[in-house]
Amino acid sequence: MSSVHVDSMKKTLEKDTKLAMISQFLGFAMDAYDMALVIVMAPMLSKLFVSPKGSEAWQYVVIVLTYSITMAARPVGSAIFGHYADKIGRRMLLIYTIGGVGLMSVLAAFLPTYQQVGVLSYVLFAGIRFIMGVFFGGEYAVGHTFAIEHAPRGKRGIIGGFIQSGFPAGYVVASVVFAIINAALGAEAMLSYGWRIAFLTGVIPIFLALYIRGFLPESPKFEEAKERGTIEKAPFISLFKPPALWTFLQVFFFMTGLFLTDYSVYGFLPNILTLGGRGFDATTYSLIYGFALFCAFLGYNFYGWLSEIVGRRKLTMYYCVFLVAFGVPVYYVLYHAALSRNLLIALIGTTMAGMLKLAWGVVPSYLSERFPTKRRAVGVGFGYSSGALIGAWFSIYVWWAHSIPFIKAIEKDDMWLSPAVILTVGAVMTFISLIFSPETKDAELN
Repeated sequence: MSSVHVDSMKKTLEKDTKLAMISQFLGFAMDAYDMALVIVMAPMLSKLFVSPKGSEAWQYVVIVLTYSITMAARPVGSAIFGHYADKIGRRMLLIYTIGGVGLMSVLAAFLPTYQQVGVLSYVLFAGIRFIMGVFFGGEYAVGHTFAIEHAPRGKRGIIGGFIQSGFPAGYVVASVVFAIINAALGAEAMLSYGWRIAFLTGVIPIFLALYIRGFLPESPKFEEAKERGTIEKAPFISLFKPPALWTFLQVFFFMTGLFLTDYSVYGFLPNILTLGGRGFDATTYSLIYGFALFCAFLGYNFYGWLSEIVGRRKLTMYYCVFLVAFGVPVYYVLYHAALSRNLLIALIGTTMAGMLKLAWGVVPSYLSERFPTKRRAVGVGFGYSSGALIGAWFSIYVWWAHSIPFIKAIEKDDMWLSPAVILTVGAVMTFISLIFSPETKDAELN
């Protein structure tokens, strides 16, 4: 084979790797963008889709419930799309997942309101949120696998950190877009038609991702497995047969621990910083929260790069020790920054809080390296999303921790120590799961 031909193939592979990386960054950013819109528009959506007979608090809870519905649907999507991605290939399914997300965004923008069709409006909205969760579950399972399979060994951690950083990026962009539309139209127009425009803006990155994916070839690792004849007939079922089952359980506990740490940080950051009106005001809090997301964006990329030097397993075990040692102090700093309304201390504490999320930068590469090609998509997707089945109920666990007399005596009515306790539990779970895991950074994806 001539050197010219080899150089041409190398350039093509490098181009495909970059396109796959950008495509999945956009796909994951869209995931966060959509979820963020539901949260920031929740007070408005509660007036549009929920009966006005209940209290405002009840309306808010009912609309936020659709966030949980979306989360609950993700394992379903991971199982379905991951299963078929391991059977027939990744590329076409990625077109379906991102296309499905786009279709649901458009349908959400044209939904009738409670005033027009009554309770049916909420049923339709909740149904769209469930289907959206199915597509997002499939997007993670197939997309992250696809991107990592295009990455050369030695760069999987870097590329994985980048695509994972799409989530905080999407959250920030959604908050900014909503703020711009809200400022331009005003509260009355937003309630009338502005919310529809907000949902439609999500179609823009989807078109870009679809365009890029149209030029991408099938995953080289899947093509190799196809040539070897190692494709399984039932990848999802084989995931629960030993020895594959032991790998899945290790990944399940790994992700459960990470979700507990993640939700404990960002799920309670608003509560700690605002303190029910005694802390920072909404505008200042929004700036601090945006800074925290920016720290997470940088942190994911840094952690992914560092994992190529230290190793995924060893680095994340160090990270777990860091969480146990500094989790409570970080929450203490944030709590007292809110009490004193000291912005400088809050930014320092927020930077530290961003460090509590660093390990997410290694998740795409680590999970992809834990499963063979024949069940990688379903293993990555279902392993990732099933961890949220336990972790997503973090608010209940925090309340249990808060009810412990010793903890309640320290924090009284301000819940800052109890989420730190759950974060510590999550760190310990992740650490223990890694004891049963090999180092993966030099693994061959075969």
